Amino acid sequence: MRKASVWDVVLWLALAAMWSSSYGVIKLAVASLPPSVLVAGRLAIGAAVLFVVLRARGMALSRAPRDWLAYGITGLLGSAMPFLLITWGEQAVDSALASILMGTVPVLTLLLASWLVPEERMTPRTLIGVLGGLAGVILLVGPAALAGLGAQLGGQGAILAATLSYAMSNVYIRRWVRRPALEMAAGSTLVAALVISAVAAGSGGWRAIPAAESAAWAGMVYLGVVSSACATLIYFHLVPRLGATRMSQVNFLIPVGGTAIGALVLGEALDPHRAVALAVILGSVWLGTGAGRSRASRAQSAL
Repeated sequence: MRKASVWDVVLWLALAAMWSSSYGVIKLAVASLPPSVLVAGRLAIGAAVLFVVLRARGMALSRAPRDWLAYGITGLLGSAMPFLLITWGEQAVDSALASILMGTVPVLTLLLASWLVPEERMTPRTLIGVLGGLAGVILLVGPAALAGLGAQLGGQGAILAATLSYAMSNVYIRRWVRRPALEMAAGSTLVAALVISAVAAGSGGWRAIPAAESAAWAGMVYLGVVSSACATLIYFHLVPRLGATRMSQVNFLIPVGGTAIGALVLGEALDPHRAVALAVILGSVWLGTGAGRSRASRAQSAL
């Protein structure tokens, strides 16, 4: 595994900020726009921006069926499915809890990468991190349901399903994708936009557009340009360079940023239960991917 450069770290932190901010924006926008319409709009905007950049760079989408299969798989796993699940889930779950749940992506990525990517095998520390991270999820979701938040279980389940989709996308890109980052970003976002637009049209969600508030439209533009176009381009650039497991560590900062935005901007409470669950998840996954990887890297350098 190559050593991360300063530029890689800068992009990694920028991606964390882009994704952290999206949860609060989604929470505001989904108040007057159906989830399918919001996701279709953000993906269409993102696809348009990426395609303009692609053409400006003198590049084009591939015509090979194999490459379009890669666009489709990454578009569905990395954009269409998780965006729709998260947006739908945030109708019942506040942005802070949604961002904390998304912090479990590294746990699932560790499991999948250790199985499918030879360079990212699981170490004893990694296993401890996975078990600790799963315990953190149980601590987060279980007591919340017992405390009378059962109405949120559907939304929590949708967001956790989105984490699995993201984890599968991380591993697929690391293991099988070889096309340029800009091309993959544009192709996958285009496929995702077409799929979700069909879903929105079939569900009749477009009828709600005339009643949408200006804040929802502003949120859609922000999500399309920043959280979709820019973030997807950075994502495809970094996964092959850093690996699936290391790349998934970006989710360490998402719960922190999302919780801060939820508390400071949306007035959402950060109760002790969430704080403890957040600490357990972040600490456990850091142990599995950070400390474990550092030890493995030192061992390799000594050979």
